[in-house]
Amino acid sequence: MIRPIITAVLLLLTSCGGKPSTVIAPEGLLAVLGPFPGFSATDIPGDWTVEGDTPSEHQFTVVNKAGVPALKIINGEEPFIVVRRIRAMMLATPFLSWSWNIEPPSTTGFHPMRLIVGFKETDPETGGWVSQPYSLFGSGLPPHDRAISLTWGESALQRGTLSPPLDQDGRTAPRYTVRGGRENAGSWWQETVDLSELYTRTWPNADASGIQVVFIGIAAAGGRPAAEAFVSGIVLSR
Repeated sequence: MIRPIITAVLLLLTSCGGKPSTVIAPEGLLAVLGPFPGFSATDIPGDWTVEGDTPSEHQFTVVNKAGVPALKIINGEEPFIVVRRIRAMMLATPFLSWSWNIEPPSTTGFHPMRLIVGFKETDPETGGWVSQPYSLFGSGLPPHDRAISLTWGESALQRGTLSPPLDQDGRTAPRYTVRGGRENAGSWWQETVDLSELYTRTWPNADASGIQVVFIGIAAAGGRPAAEAFVSGIVLSR
């Protein structure tokens, strides 16, 4: 369930490099992805960006899945990330909700598709970005300090586990398993996670009070057998 929306959230309509960011509505709600008909990675709105190999229409398209308008994602040889630039205070709008319908991959391990959320620390005195902005994944994404991947695990027993990145070079994000298992594949599931709780679990020594969510989107791993995933109704709320 998406939590009740109580108060307004005030945000700036600016972002890094002069590119537009999406603001939270006065009621404290942002529909990140509907999706709307015709949405594609090759012709995305100005507040979206692609990092890595731009997915084709076959890999990234809007369809109707079991009566639900959804974004269909298929991974390919090269990885890609498609995100929406956002400026939202994490503690003011901590709840991220979405629905997904996952087709099980032919190989073992986590599903190649995942949701990705990027975070940036702000200066408590000025409200501006702390110096040393950088991107964990590359120049195509908004500058961010940290990111979390929300994944579909190989087993249903992995649900709720938080894992460090597989490499130690800072190029991948910690992984939180929201759901998993072949027995749960092929059906729509509604999910809600508390980003503030995940953030403090992942980085317990960090001060969460000045953290902003700077992007939310979809990432797909490269070099793995193709596996379909369907996502709908990504919403950030209070």
